[in-house]
Amino acid sequence: MTQSTPRSRKAAKPAARAAKARPAAAETPRTIAVSGSQSGLGLAIRQRLQAHGVSVIGIDLPGKGAEVEADLSTPEGRAKAVEGVTERCAGVLQGAVANAGIDSSDAALTFQVNYHGVVDVLEGLRPALAAAGRASAVVTASHAALISPGVRESAAAALLAGHDRRAALYAGASAGGPYAVSKLAVARWIRSHAATSDWAGQGISLNGVCPGAIRTPLLEKDLADKVKGPIIRAMPKPLGEIAETGDLAGIFEFLLSPDSRYIVGQLIVCDGGVESMWREQDWPRPWDISLPRFLFKLFGPR
Repeated sequence: MTQSTPRSRKAAKPAARAAKARPAAAETPRTIAVSGSQSGLGLAIRQRLQAHGVSVIGIDLPGKGAEVEADLSTPEGRAKAVEGVTERCAGVLQGAVANAGIDSSDAALTFQVNYHGVVDVLEGLRPALAAAGRASAVVTASHAALISPGVRESAAAALLAGHDRRAALYAGASAGGPYAVSKLAVARWIRSHAATSDWAGQGISLNGVCPGAIRTPLLEKDLADKVKGPIIRAMPKPLGEIAETGDLAGIFEFLLSPDSRYIVGQLIVCDGGVESMWREQDWPRPWDISLPRFLFKLFGPR
């Protein structure tokens, strides 16, 4: 024992010197898919990633110049998006940003893009994300799911269960309308799937970002609306201004990086303080669960 240790140390020194002498292997470039990549927040995310050496596969409507042209409001378009990205990344994808979204009074259209356009595309890309060994998926949700008054949970539950028509009926009674319902549903989907064996168990960190108002074409459209415009203008602005798209791109870049590996199933609100101003002590709340129920959940049958 006493003699083998010095010999092993001597043998290790040349090996260590040889390892130092070898040039470091070049880091494999990351490939990340971004939906809604050609305008607004999606474009800002795309530009930020590309500026740091990431290969971006953009997904957007036909005619907008994205690498993959697809209409996410239809099942065929979503399948085309998944097929196009998978082909371009050769089945290995380090990250995906489900950013495309709309705000329309047409509940069916809003649900197709904002909910199914997120879930179907991310589920379709999940094998490619898992093949990377370590990957991230980030969804552009919205603080509307948290601050819109009267958003009915039953509408989001119906959407999650695949009952779009029922969700549309319930959404009609919500102040936030189909948009807030779609964002609540996708937030619930993130929370219920992120920590499962299909996502975290495959090395994929799934999270959501919940922006407030951002200067995008979508915001300009809403500002021109006779009902939405005055409400948006009257919203409190603790930071004193509306965010530009570039202000939020860094959050997505971080969530797509290895540094965020242990952030799983979270909804990161980045609205300049609006939600915290209005909700104040409403969150966080203690978990309302008894000790016996907790222990059963921990040790009971799965």
